Amino acid sequence: MTKYKPYEQLELTDDFMFSYVMRSNGELCRHLLESILNFPIDRIDFISSQETIDTYASSKGVRLDVYAKSGNKSFDVELQTSNKRDLPQRSRYYQSQMDTAMLQKGQMYRELGDSYIIFLCTFDPFGYGQYIYSFQNKCTELPAITLNDGAYKVFVNAQGTRGAVGDELKEFLLFLMSPGRFKARDNGELVKKAIIGVEEGRRNEEWRLIYMTLMTKFDELLAEGKEQGLAEGRREGMRQGILEGRQEGRQEGRQEGILEGLVEGEARFARLTEILLLEGKLADLQRSISDTEFREQLYSIYKLYK
Repeated sequence: MTKYKPYEQLELTDDFMFSYVMRSNGELCRHLLESILNFPIDRIDFISSQETIDTYASSKGVRLDVYAKSGNKSFDVELQTSNKRDLPQRSRYYQSQMDTAMLQKGQMYRELGDSYIIFLCTFDPFGYGQYIYSFQNKCTELPAITLNDGAYKVFVNAQGTRGAVGDELKEFLLFLMSPGRFKARDNGELVKKAIIGVEEGRRNEEWRLIYMTLMTKFDELLAEGKEQGLAEGRREGMRQGILEGRQEGRQEGRQEGILEGLVEGEARFARLTEILLLEGKLADLQRSISDTEFREQLYSIYKLYK
C-alpha cells in the first residue's frame, strides 16, 4: 500500500486540496490572480477543476489544476512543489492545447482571448530570486515590439526576494512554504481565505470520500502496474538474454541479458505508471496494463525508449 498523507493533514500545497479549495472558492482564486497579475478581475467562471483537455484522440491530454475564465481571458493555475525542470516546455504545450480546444469550439483565430498559464512554484524555477517571472512573445531584433498574441506565461516563486509584489502576495507565498506557522485571525485577507478554505475542505466529507477513493485506486493501479512491469521485464529479459547468448555463445551472456532486461522493463513501466498517475490519466494507465500496443504508444509519447 502507498503511504499517502491522511486527509485531515492535507495542506493547500497538496495537489488535491489546492485544486478543490481554489475551485470551490471563486473569491480566493480571483484574489490570488489579481495579486499575481496586478490587474482587476471582475468575476471568475470555472471551467473545471483538474480538467483534462484532449484535443485529439491520439495526442497527449493535459490535466489542469485550476482552469477558469473571466470575460475573454482564460487562466490555468498550476501548483508545482517539485522541480522537474520542464516547466517552460510544459507551459508551451498547455497554452497550445488551451488555444486548440477553444478553436475546436468554433472560434476564429482573431477571436482567441488572452490566455495566462500560471505556475505557482514552491521553488525558484530560474534561479534569479524574482518573485514573479513573466513572459510574452517579443521580437528578437527589436525587443520593444511585442507580438500581442495574447499569450502570457507567468512563473511565481514562493522563495523569491526580488521584484515589486504586494504584501498580501508575499505573505501568501510564505504561507505556501510554511502553512503550519499561520493562523487565519493573524494574517491578511488572502492568507485568511486560504486557511479558511483548507479548514473547511478538511471537514468536507464529500471531498474526503473522493480523496480516499482516488488513493485506493492509485494503490490498485500501482500494484497492477508493478506486476505488469515485472512481466514485461521477464519478456524483455528473455529476448535480450537469448540475443546476447547467441552473440557471445555462452550461458553467462544469456543470464546477464535476462537480468538486465528484467530491470529495464520493470523500470520503464514503473516510470510510465508514475507519469500517468501524476497526470490523473487513470483510464490510460488501466488500459496500458493489458493493451500492449497502447502501452507502446504511451512509451513513444512520453519518450520512454529502451
